[in-house]
Amino acid sequence: MFDRESRKFTENLFFEKGETVAVVTIQKGKEFLDYLVPKGGVATGAIVKVPIRNRIVLGVVWAKGLFSQTPYKKREISKVVNLPRLNVNVLDFLLSSSEYNIFSLNIAIRLCLNPSLNLEIPNSSYYYEMGDQKIQIQTSKRKRVLDVLSSKGKQPISKLQLRTKAQVSESVLRNLEEKGVIKKLLAKKTNDFSTIETSFSSTLSKAQKEISDQVRSQIKSKSYSTILLKGVTGSGKTEIYMDAIAEAISKGAQVLVLFPEINLSTTFVERLKQRFKSGFAEWHSSILKKEKRKTLIGVLDGSLKLVFGTRSAVFLPFNKLGLIVVDEEHDTSYKQEEGTRYHARDMAVLKGFYSNAAVLLVSATPSMETWVNTLQNKYRSEVLSERFGNATMPKVSLIDLGGRVHQQNHWLSKEIIEKISFCLSNKTQSLLFLNRRGYSPLLICEKCFQMLSCKNCDAKLAEHKLYNALLCHLCGTKYDIPKTCPSCHNQSSFIPVGPGIEKIEEETRRLFPSAKIEVLSSDHYQTPTDLKGCFQRIISGEVDIIIGTQVISKGHNFPLLSFVGIIDVDLALRGGDIRAAENTFQLLRQVIGRAGRFNTDGEAYIQTYFPKDPVMKAICSNNDEEFVMSQKNLREAAKVPPFGRMVALLISGVKHETAMSFAKYLVTQIFFLKDYGVEIFGPADARISKMRKKFRIRVLLKSSKNVAIQRLLKNALQKVRPPSGITLIIDVDPINFY
Repeated sequence: MFDRESRKFTENLFFEKGETVAVVTIQKGKEFLDYLVPKGGVATGAIVKVPIRNRIVLGVVWAKGLFSQTPYKKREISKVVNLPRLNVNVLDFLLSSSEYNIFSLNIAIRLCLNPSLNLEIPNSSYYYEMGDQKIQIQTSKRKRVLDVLSSKGKQPISKLQLRTKAQVSESVLRNLEEKGVIKKLLAKKTNDFSTIETSFSSTLSKAQKEISDQVRSQIKSKSYSTILLKGVTGSGKTEIYMDAIAEAISKGAQVLVLFPEINLSTTFVERLKQRFKSGFAEWHSSILKKEKRKTLIGVLDGSLKLVFGTRSAVFLPFNKLGLIVVDEEHDTSYKQEEGTRYHARDMAVLKGFYSNAAVLLVSATPSMETWVNTLQNKYRSEVLSERFGNATMPKVSLIDLGGRVHQQNHWLSKEIIEKISFCLSNKTQSLLFLNRRGYSPLLICEKCFQMLSCKNCDAKLAEHKLYNALLCHLCGTKYDIPKTCPSCHNQSSFIPVGPGIEKIEEETRRLFPSAKIEVLSSDHYQTPTDLKGCFQRIISGEVDIIIGTQVISKGHNFPLLSFVGIIDVDLALRGGDIRAAENTFQLLRQVIGRAGRFNTDGEAYIQTYFPKDPVMKAICSNNDEEFVMSQKNLREAAKVPPFGRMVALLISGVKHETAMSFAKYLVTQIFFLKDYGVEIFGPADARISKMRKKFRIRVLLKSSKNVAIQRLLKNALQKVRPPSGITLIIDVDPINFY
């Protein structure tokens, strides 16, 4: 039953016709709405369609009716959708995820069921065959129907086919069906997935085999546990979790694999095909609705055993989940930063808990949150400290740029240039990394020194020679390069300040005119298919020099890559938030880890003005634990995550005065939280104070972890209604503070 206090489910309930049930719909507004049960009854978790005003909307039967709607007449459920219901584990997960992230159950249902996919199985999915009863009164129309069915034998025939061949109306079929002369049966679903061929690796090293056995044993236990699989880049972590996937599927369980970005899907698909042949599905924004619909129904009915996808896949309604793998668990892309906010890694752990499933967090550079959870014995930890086979970790050297005289528009040091020349002569590949799109991040007027800015955002415009335009990296608006300065109106040229990867490409082509160069960024390759072709060219040796942003930093194996040159990460080190050092460390370790993964020794050079920075020292010494421990101590002293809790409130609106006025009012309504030890910072203009024509105000709440800040804040915000044109976004555990 549904416990009002704990709001958790202890058993499944079935409701008879005429009883009252609480339904959670996909519609905004009240979470629980009471409806009468239709003929045939309904169970908790059933997917239904219900009337709201003059609309029919999708919903889920949640529990026995909790609220009286008198004096209004209760309305009946319009339809019980012919799909398997959501089990208790799924309902509990949706409830807890909504409570933790402070969004409504209605939103949780939307994330789970993706209502735009039209999940109902159409009538054409039914077929007809001869029934058990004999015809009593024969007519010419009935005879034609029976003749068509007899001629088909056991071959399925749909309603449309039967009506067309027999030339009868639907009422004739319905009459024969009611008399039992013919039967209407549910056809075998077109979304049935082929059986996955499970196999286990025979090439695991001793260290890999020991960890694999531990993970497979946990899966066999069919109980919850979160395991951190930490291994240096190239250590063979993927092979371990491939065996874990095979173990779960062989035991009849479903598996969810999460990866942080779409561009990793192409590589992962190939590995899945090699191991499992077929029977799996992708889930991300590039997948067509038709395929997503097939996947979601397959997840619900259990015919689909393996799904891999980006963060939104964590809300798919698996009814028999046995394993969740979160690859590159440290990656900040798992945080949903638009619309409804949540962190897919954390939701994966929550999902695993309610599903009694094993959760495998995989990374060479675990997040601070995960690392601390292992120290506190909340998670188990398994470590691969060496690369697979004879491969060794790349040697890392720092190039101190301090005190050097630099030529204009020269961004590659002589050491990097010499190393690229060496690689070219030895037929190996080089990678130049700069996490900065475009040609130049800034353009300044040579007369008044004003920077060109976006009209819609508080952001400077970056020059992109690829588009022959200026581009705002926040809203995506393109501008023509002006002939006169918008500030001083002089006809003057603009000075590009700093390099983007297009400028690095320009310099590299000038230095190595005969080299085959590939540039990798979200501007150059915008679909997984485009990226796949690029990666294949790199793997086959058709590329000498790769120039890339973070698109290239993780999840890829390039056999011929021996050298990585880091052009500039100094700005990232001074990111201005609690995770700047951690994120830079992870990024450097991942990028450098692309080199020397096979039979080629790897080496990396990092250009920097801060060679004594703790991040640089840790990267060079390979002493990850010392660095992580120092970061842990800093965070613990400051009582910030993971040793405290933060919730950000982001208020936005077209008019700054209205947005700020509401933000100030909001703070008065939550000021009582100070009595519970919650610190309130703001309201204040956000660091990026305007985005997409809307002004942005931030309020930050900080508390200890023993304060139930989500429950307190949700109760307070129920009394607050933003005025027209004002948006309030709640971000629990924010990772960005702009």
